[in-house]
Amino acid sequence: SMKTHKIKNRNKSKRNIKRAALIKFYLAQRGFTQAQIAKDLNISRAAVHRAVYSLTTVSRVDEWLEKNIGRAV
Repeated sequence: SMKTHKIKNRNKSKRNIKRAALIKFYLAQRGFTQAQIAKDLNISRAAVHRAVYSLTTVSRVDEWLEKNIGRAV
């Protein structure tokens, strides 16, 4: 039904926010910013933001996070 579809989407966005909060926490802990990631990878800050919040998949950002944070988020 339509209701379950809406609930699934709502849960998905909650997961994205939790993932983003974790990533931002780990970045802050290690003294990194999203702007630094963008500069390192030579991509826009908006692209990094979209990757962190799982709005798009940017494999280079995921690889950078895994290498510098030390865990796949």
